[in-house]
Amino acid sequence: MAILYHQAAGMSLFGMDSDLTNLVERCRRQDGRAWSTIVDRFSRLVYSIPRRYRLGEDDAADVFQGTFQALFQSIDRIEDPTTLPKWLSVTASRLSMRCLRSQSRVSSLDRVEGGLAELVASEDKDAEENAIESIQASTVREAVNRLKGRCGPLLNLLYLTDGSTYQDVCDRLGIPIGAIGPTKARCLEKLRRMLEEAGFFE
Repeated sequence: MAILYHQAAGMSLFGMDSDLTNLVERCRRQDGRAWSTIVDRFSRLVYSIPRRYRLGEDDAADVFQGTFQALFQSIDRIEDPTTLPKWLSVTASRLSMRCLRSQSRVSSLDRVEGGLAELVASEDKDAEENAIESIQASTVREAVNRLKGRCGPLLNLLYLTDGSTYQDVCDRLGIPIGAIGPTKARCLEKLRRMLEEAGFFE
């Protein structure tokens, strides 16, 4: 499934960008419903980042809260609302790495080779790469959930749920084990076409 993430460059698909500008403008006017919509829409994306850094539940919740607090404080400075997913991802990545440092899992600043400037540059690079990967994953997950019939549940079980086996698929979806492989291939092809039509690989 990782091949489907290639070359996405952090784009949003399926019309998600179409109302981001409106939502951001409403947030700037202190519209509570717009804020709730943004939090609901991007909660999975933001929460996935501290989990990727293997932070515990409490630390992940702190990163989640800190990311949206930072958005609240910075909403007037976001010039292009379509970059909001990337902004959230980079912010969550930076907060996650700072949380790791505060727990002494990373060397203190005075011991980091190259000093503070190199550390900041490395942090920015890591956050950027992590942001792109997270947005790509979120985009593919959204596409999978839009597949009709058994394809969405099948690919969710095989690729987006930890530890699912062919026997799990058989038990939960009623697909004979011998038919799972060919069905999976057809579903992946449908997913590829959907992503291609949406410009995912451009």
